[in-house]
Amino acid sequence: MKNLTIEDVNNFKRDGFLIKEKFFENNEIAEIRNWVYEYAMKKPSDWKKGQEMGYYESSMINGERILTRLENFVDYHKKFHDLVTSEKILEGVEKLLGERAVFFKDKINFKNPGGAGFKPHQDAISRWDDYAPDFMNVLICTDKGTIENGCLEVAAGFHNKGFLGPYDAPIPDKYLEKMNFVPLEHSLGDIVFFDGFTPHQSKENKSKDPRTNVYLTYNKLSDGDQRQKYFARKRRELPPDNERGDDFQDSPLHDYK
Repeated sequence: MKNLTIEDVNNFKRDGFLIKEKFFENNEIAEIRNWVYEYAMKKPSDWKKGQEMGYYESSMINGERILTRLENFVDYHKKFHDLVTSEKILEGVEKLLGERAVFFKDKINFKNPGGAGFKPHQDAISRWDDYAPDFMNVLICTDKGTIENGCLEVAAGFHNKGFLGPYDAPIPDKYLEKMNFVPLEHSLGDIVFFDGFTPHQSKENKSKDPRTNVYLTYNKLSDGDQRQKYFARKRRELPPDNERGDDFQDSPLHDYK
């Protein structure tokens, strides 16, 4: 990451995102991808309460329950932990944040064939401001991202406009009318930095193959280590599938996150 240029930083400040192609060598991304697909093979009964948080959805193809998202896994996977705290990742994060960073949250999106997309939203709208004012996301591309399989789409230049709409909800139409979402088609091993306020979305996976991405989120060290507080509330308000009671009802947030 030593070749992050002044132009890169300026482009990020302007757009709210930055793509770095071939950030990982082939052997590096192959190993990370193996970790992801080891998780993908797990069944709902494999998860332990109070640890990794697995979320499922019904396939648009056959109605079967499929793993769509995994959170809070880094603390239980040493190699992932070493990755998120590595200089290789932190150097770029801290240069774009403008100071030292601390790890906030982790997520893997598993978009299987038939997997639904995400409505246009800002990550910070999930009440992240209860923890810190600024966040940096790092998307690690563990599969090729295409329009057909529902790659990330972003709207440039809106990250400095604060909250666009109410908490825990997609972006209202009055703002969407002004946005142009651009698909960020990417290759295995690319990464994308994007601000916690950057509007983004994705469409369903219409391809025959799964598409996975790892999302790592950081905040400024000066705002404190907020990771445990965040996941304590997330587990309470939006528990993983294996920790839900019979009377659980999805929140509006779960419709797109």
